[in-house]
Amino acid sequence: MTSAAAEGSPAQRAASGWAALSKRFLADYRVPICATLMIVALVAAFSLPSQSAASFTTYLLAAYVLLGAARWRGLFLDWGFLAVVALLIYIPLTSAWSTPFDARGALSQAIRAVLVFAFVVSFAECMQVDWFRRRMTLAVATAAALAALAALCVFFITPPLDARLNGLGQLDTHVMAGMVYAMAVLCGVSWLLDAWRAARPIRWATVAGIAVLMLAVCLTASRTAMAGGAFALACLLLAHRAPTAGRFLAHAALVAACLVAAVLAVYVAVPGGDALVLPRGDSFRLDIWSRYVAQIAADGPWFGLGVLTDDATEVPGSPVLHPHNLYLSVARQGGLLGLGLMLTVVASTLNALLRHHARPEAKLGLAICALALPGYLLDGYELVDKIGWTWLLFWLPVAIGIALRCRPALDDAARFGAGMADSDHTVLR
Repeated sequence: MTSAAAEGSPAQRAASGWAALSKRFLADYRVPICATLMIVALVAAFSLPSQSAASFTTYLLAAYVLLGAARWRGLFLDWGFLAVVALLIYIPLTSAWSTPFDARGALSQAIRAVLVFAFVVSFAECMQVDWFRRRMTLAVATAAALAALAALCVFFITPPLDARLNGLGQLDTHVMAGMVYAMAVLCGVSWLLDAWRAARPIRWATVAGIAVLMLAVCLTASRTAMAGGAFALACLLLAHRAPTAGRFLAHAALVAACLVAAVLAVYVAVPGGDALVLPRGDSFRLDIWSRYVAQIAADGPWFGLGVLTDDATEVPGSPVLHPHNLYLSVARQGGLLGLGLMLTVVASTLNALLRHHARPEAKLGLAICALALPGYLLDGYELVDKIGWTWLLFWLPVAIGIALRCRPALDDAARFGAGMADSDHTVLR
């Protein structure tokens, strides 16, 4: 056999070379490719009504993240990351004692947990790259502004019966749309504060997008989104002005107290203030919560009733599909153990964000937490799900916290930041 025959034909050698080059490219440029997939997935959530279609990119992202496990396995040395892993294992595990047990549903819950896990890991890696943070915030603000503009067109062309704006894509309820559009406002403002050398047309376009988002938030008529968005925006601006985390907390507490006092003053002192603050009353929230609390206490206080157990109940004259409180929903699914794991994740995230208060991404994470954590007291029911509002409002700041706390474990991702931060501004000038 000749040496040429042993090496194969030119076509075979070319194919082998391309395969090796592609494999090396996919391995060496894993972080930028994951960043691209993640931004595409987030944009899809604003526009695609099918959750499966919006989640397609996240399956590619999950496969890519898991194949590159050697690059981020150092994260397992961090207790906050271990708390995230424990929570994402435990919630699907509760499928085992759900009523009735559904093997297909249990598999679906496990897949959702893997998708969330991949998002958290990938986002934590990508946050090591300065240009990704800036482009991500601008991409989220731009995609949300365009989606909000489309939703506004639908709203004015065919006004809904309840005169409240619904979002598009995965934001097909008033509360989801209001909360995510408010979060996008934070991204837009964060980008403006960070991209001080950007070209003037881009800055003015961003300001116009923020105005569209604010109008959309107001037209959802979600008091949670409006009040939470105002508080979160104040926290973002305070975070950029406060020199220390302690000063930020003091000022944020003062703003929160003033906001609560203003709402109570309108509710009590202004004629018709109750209808202004709570135009739909309490929407049976107290009755709903009391029923779910009683059910948890009776049937599953420690380990919950299982994530697949039907959430539906009924208050006088009205069916209820879920608890309208994310913390209560997690307690119903996983009991006090599940709620404890969730609160541990929240605590580790807040600790990381405050300890690294000087970082721009920490400031954004704190603002998102100021919007989401109080807002989830009044709504939300699926902590572990395919891509949607919980990814943006809960898991995104969790990923930022891990990114800040675990920089040494993600040094492979950090190499893409070298020499790129300035070029990002060069493109925008």
